[in-house]
Amino acid sequence: MCSQVNEQKLVNVLLVGQVYIDTILHVTEYPEEDTKTRAVDVEQRTGGNTYNTAQVLAQFHHLNVCYMSAAGSRETSSHIIEELQSRNIHKVLLFRDDDLTPSSTIIHNIKSGSRTIISNNSIQDMTCSEFIENFNRLNHDNSWWVHFEGRNVQETLLQIQWLDQKAISEDWRHQLTISVELEKPERFKIELLIEKADIVLFSKLYAQHYGFNETESFLRDYAGLRNLKHGAKAFCTWGSKGASVLSFETVYHATTHEIDQVKDTVGAGDTFNAGIIASLTEGHCSLASALQFACTLATNKVAQQGFENLVTK
Repeated sequence: MCSQVNEQKLVNVLLVGQVYIDTILHVTEYPEEDTKTRAVDVEQRTGGNTYNTAQVLAQFHHLNVCYMSAAGSRETSSHIIEELQSRNIHKVLLFRDDDLTPSSTIIHNIKSGSRTIISNNSIQDMTCSEFIENFNRLNHDNSWWVHFEGRNVQETLLQIQWLDQKAISEDWRHQLTISVELEKPERFKIELLIEKADIVLFSKLYAQHYGFNETESFLRDYAGLRNLKHGAKAFCTWGSKGASVLSFETVYHATTHEIDQVKDTVGAGDTFNAGIIASLTEGHCSLASALQFACTLATNKVAQQGFENLVTK
């Protein structure tokens, strides 16, 4: 990462998405249908794309991290509250008293490193009015990076539009960065989010859905033609093959480093996103340096279980 200034002012980062409760089953090989198998190990942890990103960002001392998500009842979400507090993440949880917090069962194949995810979510996503009410309660100065998970598209569009107009009308748009993650291409009208963000973060899955097999052609021939805002940056990750970023008409690429063993791929992309946000909030880090740092951080995450102590590596 670019060298930090000791007296650097804290930067406010808000992650907006959906928290999940993850059960991770580690198996020696993926089970065949209608068979029994015993897991080598099992973990239960709080997850979800933006939650994973938030817990990595909380390890950077120049960031004030906030997290906003719908959740189940207060009683069934108490451990999430405690976990956020222990990580010094300012929480805005919108409790749905008649619902369970969304959950995922993740089957991790130790041999191949792949993971298969089965999720359950019947909860009402955060509305624009809830976002506005709770954002206005965040008592910090008007210098923000706000990152949105690409879900609940129509409400997310309204949230971004409101935030953009608020910052313009109050004359702090130059102090605001809006980023959006586009991971799942099957989400209805998700491509509408592209033109709304200053930073767009695409997944390998998204690029492959449109017939691309590497990052540069995808960024030039898809992202570059999809009405990116003037000056916006588009990133695309490709697992062990690294990642690229498109800035105006220039594409930068970064590679990953070799590791002894793939231990945990869950949240690698979320860790990459955290690396980009952490680097670029420093204010003096080049795109190429930020890209390489994010690739390195994500690779380090794949080489360990969970997200603890990533920043010290």
